[in-house]
Amino acid sequence: MSLAYRTAAVPVTLLGVALLAGCTDASPTAPSASSAAGSPAMSAVQARPFGGRCETAITPIAPQPGDPPNAFRLHIEYVCQLAHLGRTTAVAEQIVIATGPTTQVASNTTVYTAANGDQLFATWSGSSTFDPTTFDVVFSGPETYTGGTGRFAQASGSAFISGTASLSANTGEFTSEGTLSY
Repeated sequence: MSLAYRTAAVPVTLLGVALLAGCTDASPTAPSASSAAGSPAMSAVQARPFGGRCETAITPIAPQPGDPPNAFRLHIEYVCQLAHLGRTTAVAEQIVIATGPTTQVASNTTVYTAANGDQLFATWSGSSTFDPTTFDVVFSGPETYTGGTGRFAQASGSAFISGTASLSANTGEFTSEGTLSY
């Protein structure tokens, strides 16, 4: 073997040994899914402006055992256009409690489902006023977002909701404006 070949072979051999030694360690040689998800660039939760408009279909449902006598329940289905969710559907179960002849308080849990199937979980509570001559209701209150699925698994935030409903037509609409972090 010539001296020139042996001189060139030594650095190549040392490089090969160093690479093999580096690969025998149990530590990863490339970013893993868990390390990428935990990195600040990948897991930074960002507050984003959130809101939009929803149209609702309202179905009265039977009271549950233990409901007060001045309460009634509603099943509400939404079709919405919301920032960061796009065209969205939602389902809510609501309890309404009369506090006077034309005033009520209400609360519900809602599951919003984005077009890709990701879900956002929400709770709402608010107040409303009923017009007994038109059977229309004006309502408002804060909605709080607490997790979900997919990109909303760690979501949090809130929005203020205000809207109207027609109890004679069993329809309604509302707008929301707030922030959502995910």
